[in-house]
Amino acid sequence: MKIGLVGLPGSGKSTCFRLLTGRQHGGSTSDVAVVEVPDPRTLRIAAIYQSPKIVQPETTFVDLMAVHQGDSSEGEALSLVKVAGDADAFVLVLQCFGELDASGNPLDPAADLETLLLEMALTDLAIVEGRRQRLAKTGTRDPHAHWETEVLEHCETHLSAGGALRDLDLSEEQRKYLRGFSLLTMKPWLVALNVAEEDLVGERAVGARQLAEQRGLPWIIFCAALEAEIEQLPPEERAAFAADYGLVEPGRERLIHAAYRLLEVITFFTGGPTEAHAWTLSAGATAVEAAGRIHTDLEKGFIRAEVISFQDLEEMGSEKSVKEHGRLRVEGRTYVVKDGDILFIRFSR
Repeated sequence: MKIGLVGLPGSGKSTCFRLLTGRQHGGSTSDVAVVEVPDPRTLRIAAIYQSPKIVQPETTFVDLMAVHQGDSSEGEALSLVKVAGDADAFVLVLQCFGELDASGNPLDPAADLETLLLEMALTDLAIVEGRRQRLAKTGTRDPHAHWETEVLEHCETHLSAGGALRDLDLSEEQRKYLRGFSLLTMKPWLVALNVAEEDLVGERAVGARQLAEQRGLPWIIFCAALEAEIEQLPPEERAAFAADYGLVEPGRERLIHAAYRLLEVITFFTGGPTEAHAWTLSAGATAVEAAGRIHTDLEKGFIRAEVISFQDLEEMGSEKSVKEHGRLRVEGRTYVVKDGDILFIRFSR
């Protein structure tokens, strides 16, 4: 799973990348890093099974090139989609600190959010228009081409008004077709309000927050510069330093978890005396698909899944106790795995 960081120049986007990954942007068009997603449940499972090895979920963050107003011509749109199109979700980083933006204009985070939303919609519009125009030039009477044209025209109308395609009422067939274009507004977004150290409650970000809520977008407030500074401290000093600023949960973890929630995935676990392992899986996936995430041999030879919920394991304290209370379940191939399930896959070799 891949999450793209998007922002206007000066938004602090690359500082966010440094906060998330612990390293500077490499200076290329985009930079990529794999980040561990801290899940306390993995640690608890490891403690119960006395597992010496712990494997947390991971996701990939990409620090994308800064968006500039006017990037949405077809040529620029294709360039942006080429770089960002394979992202599964986006974090829109907004500058909510200082008096002036990077262009020397008075700071207006809500206007910056409008710009980002519009540029991403216009980027998609350029792609959609280009495809429709190419279909029109062929002059084909193919019924599927007619169907494509109708879908594209419907999207054009919505995008021209600055709307996002994920908000359109589309059939699954239409969504599957549009996914082939890697359109940016088909994907989930998180608005990251990057505030100043002296404004941790986000007074400068109120307008942008309200706009995000109007658009149905989740948001998070944090100070990337301060949080990145805290992450550079020795681990034993971080909590006290953060407490001085009234910070309860590290901003890095809050941002990672907020972004991770965009991906529409669940976390299931495997546990034992050698390893406690957290695995990501698409929401709605089945037990046999979960087996395939662990190893293809488990998927091919799948017989059944023995399932314990994390809540039951934590409450009862051991796998043995869970079994004694009759809380271990046996499920077949089509069982839909739930977040927090601990799976034991039985398979034929």
